[in-house]
Amino acid sequence: MSRTLRLFVYGTLQPQAGTRMARWIAARLVKGEAASVPGRLFAIRGGNGWFPALVPAKSGARVRGTLCQLSLAPGDLARLDRYEGLEYRRAGLPVRTACGGRVRAQVYLWRIALPAKAPAIAGGDFPDWLRRTRRRPFSTLRNGS
Repeated sequence: MSRTLRLFVYGTLQPQAGTRMARWIAARLVKGEAASVPGRLFAIRGGNGWFPALVPAKSGARVRGTLCQLSLAPGDLARLDRYEGLEYRRAGLPVRTACGGRVRAQVYLWRIALPAKAPAIAGGDFPDWLRRTRRRPFSTLRNGS
């Protein structure tokens, strides 16, 4: 028995990110579309690459990503939460689609202090930041999941 979940992803989980977990997301993707949420992005170095941290912001700053409608089997949401780890908390936020629609979706927000000198990602677009800086995305699953 599966359940449908709206999840806004903005980094290594985006279906087009090319990471192992992005392929896992893509296999469960019913529909995906460009979207954005209010907030600011920071780059965090970890393991074998970089991953983004979304920090809520009341300014006009936006984070760009993909609004995914996922078909999840029992245990899949717990797997996503484990992958994201204790540094993130999942919360519902308003999401604006590229077509101008507005929906509420789950988003992983950074919940601890940012590391010293974590670079801010101007424009809120993590894949673009990776391309511009020639850095690699984090791709190793935690705890073998």
